[in-house]
Amino acid sequence: MSEMPEIPPAVTLSVSPFPVDLPPTSLPDEVTPETVEEPRSRLEFTGSGAEYFRIWAVNLTLTICTLGLYGAWAKVRRLQYFYQHTLLDGSAFDYTANPVAILFGRMLALGLLVGYYLAFEHSAHAGLAATFALAGLLPYLLWQSNRFKARNTRFRGLEFGFEGSLRDAYTVYVPVIVIAFAPSAAAGYLLGPNDKFWILLMSGLGLLVLPVCHALFRQYVQNNLRFGDARFVFSARRIDFVKVWAWGMGAMFAIALVVGLFVFAVLVIVTAILGKGSAAAWIALLFTFSVVWLIFQLTGSYFTARFQSLVWDKTLVGKLAMHCEVSAITLMRIQFVNTLWVVLSLGLFRPFAATRLAKFRLECVSASVLESLNLVANDTAESRRGALGESAAELFEMDVGL
Repeated sequence: MSEMPEIPPAVTLSVSPFPVDLPPTSLPDEVTPETVEEPRSRLEFTGSGAEYFRIWAVNLTLTICTLGLYGAWAKVRRLQYFYQHTLLDGSAFDYTANPVAILFGRMLALGLLVGYYLAFEHSAHAGLAATFALAGLLPYLLWQSNRFKARNTRFRGLEFGFEGSLRDAYTVYVPVIVIAFAPSAAAGYLLGPNDKFWILLMSGLGLLVLPVCHALFRQYVQNNLRFGDARFVFSARRIDFVKVWAWGMGAMFAIALVVGLFVFAVLVIVTAILGKGSAAAWIALLFTFSVVWLIFQLTGSYFTARFQSLVWDKTLVGKLAMHCEVSAITLMRIQFVNTLWVVLSLGLFRPFAATRLAKFRLECVSASVLESLNLVANDTAESRRGALGESAAELFEMDVGL
């Protein structure tokens, strides 16, 4: 799949997540995304694949040579390139994170992940204890991640900020984390760590709360972001997220059913012609993989486009209204072509795919009333840096939006 960098908070959705429905105190009641008038200014992406290829090649080489240690510096260089080539009203964003802090956070996060896995391998009691410990730690890590990403994003010399409290983070995250982890933890404790099938099956039950989780996470993050003195106000409802998930999953199962019957028919024909030898098995495997990949391309493009539109059409920054017009069909076509060229080029097309995708998704977003961006920084509520949460959140990623 093509590489897609993180987008600044004013341009994308930072981290995944759940709500504390904060009142839009900084926004007059009569101002909504629908009532804010033109003019609009569209985001502009000025990067190119050829230019980014040099950064990508150096990052990849040094990361391999250092056995992954350079990955933190590679991430900062990558995000700086994409942020600095993303313009709004002629001004570029910037990313100012410290690679050393990110490296430390990644190492600690990896240790937590390995410890969680080994605990279940040791005993059911240890696995259950590790689950509770992780559930208690994740809200803090995600809270730090939100603060870190916002604090290290700048526009016109001003930092973004995240004002959500740690108490609100636990209020939002803990119930959903418990619901998501409880089925698999119970299966591991009652059936033992070797019964992988039932553990995976029970883990799947936790996914049933994903639509509500997604809505709560996004509400919590968007409503606590700020730029200068302007608060972000997010008006999307949880039912809006549930509808997108319902339509997307329903379409995926319907397509999978129809295509599954077609694949079965093709496999029967291939087996009848070639027999049950290895050649038929490999053809069947390749054909099945291609069909599954196509289904995920279709549904993935749908989810990405719908959630990007939902979030930014319902976001206000002070009196600045965001708008998004993204086509799922066009996105699917770009993703399909990108993947095809990446495979044919043995991976060398990845930087070109990343810039093509970034340009399309960013330039689908526009803003109204740009003069409201000329704000004075308010440092009294400034967030502190914290790379641990960001790195841990990458390993325990839960976000499905942009």
